[in-house]
Amino acid sequence: MADGAEDGRLRQISDRLEAIAAELEGEVADDERAAELAREAAELSSEAVAEANRRIREGEADSR
Repeated sequence: MADGAEDGRLRQISDRLEAIAAELEGEVADDERAAELAREAAELSSEAVAEANRRIREGEADSR
């Protein structure tokens, strides 16, 4: 995956997390919807952390 595509995916994750936060701050339909949003946020956060860690490892390898 090219850096531009990776940056694009991180932007998508960030945008979606912002939308989830806004929905959770508003009036969520019910507890089931809130739980669904929380699960999605957790999955997206995990994906973003994995990508950040991968970039850190690559940067460390490049600096050696």
